[in-house]
Amino acid sequence: MNWIKPLTIVEFVFIGIFLLVYAAYFIRLYLVARRLGTTARSIIIKFFIRAVYLGLCILGLLGPSFGVNEIEAQATGKDVFFVFDLSRSMDAIDIEPTRIERVKFELTKNLSLLKSDRVGLIVFASEAFVHTPLTFDRDALRLFIQKLNTNLFSVSGTDLNSALQLILQKYQNPVTRRKAKVVILVTDGEDFGELDSKIIFELKKNKVNLLVLGVGTPQGGAIKEGDGYKKDNEGNEVLTKLNAGYLKNLSKSFGGKYFQLTNQVNEVSSLLKEVANLESNWIDTRKMTVANNKYHYFVLLALILMFVDVLVTVRTIKI
Repeated sequence: MNWIKPLTIVEFVFIGIFLLVYAAYFIRLYLVARRLGTTARSIIIKFFIRAVYLGLCILGLLGPSFGVNEIEAQATGKDVFFVFDLSRSMDAIDIEPTRIERVKFELTKNLSLLKSDRVGLIVFASEAFVHTPLTFDRDALRLFIQKLNTNLFSVSGTDLNSALQLILQKYQNPVTRRKAKVVILVTDGEDFGELDSKIIFELKKNKVNLLVLGVGTPQGGAIKEGDGYKKDNEGNEVLTKLNAGYLKNLSKSFGGKYFQLTNQVNEVSSLLKEVANLESNWIDTRKMTVANNKYHYFVLLALILMFVDVLVTVRTIKI
């Protein structure tokens, strides 16, 4: 027989209190019985009955287990990649303080909405790389998100194809192929160029769920650069605008949804709730052997003895 819980100071205290109280009770009634010239045998019977059912209750609390059952445990989950656009346009100030800083703040604040999923970061501009592998560690993920900035790439540009190709490689991995696959594209949608139709086809074939977070405004804003703003060859400030129409069509082509982040509209929490609501795929089934907790036998026997205790009366004193 095994025990789920060990004897603790609580059980020892209850046993000690019972013995002290019952010893005082027994001595008192024994002295009264001697004065009246009667027997106190029923007190001894009650003592043993009460000691036994107290012991049975304590044993029930300790969780006695014997015998085993074999059960199947199924695991489900999703693999979620945030794909961050870190091109220079994400430094635009049409969202305060900048597009990239605002989206970092909102994501770290709401990241707890992704409860049991593995989450990773892919960043892209002129090229793409995995910034953070898939992980369950939300604190580490928040730290990596907070460190994101457009200076991670020395060459400017926006090549979404490189990011999609990297996503395809990660989701074709045998370890992740049975999991639900979710991509959250965080971008302003500017200067993507023509996307590779073969990559799009393979992503759809692998049942990748694409959700898009458009960051910026249609009116646009200047791009922070040092102490001033980015200028073109003619000395004019460069204005970058959110390409919402392009992003909506992109998400629609995957059967996904489009969300937006501006100074007036904040759909980050809605985006993460949508991820949480997506169906999780079966990952693995494992057989586990667990011990049977038989506490109810001890508790049932203790209840029977309590009923017997009520029926046995002490007749040393008659009222």
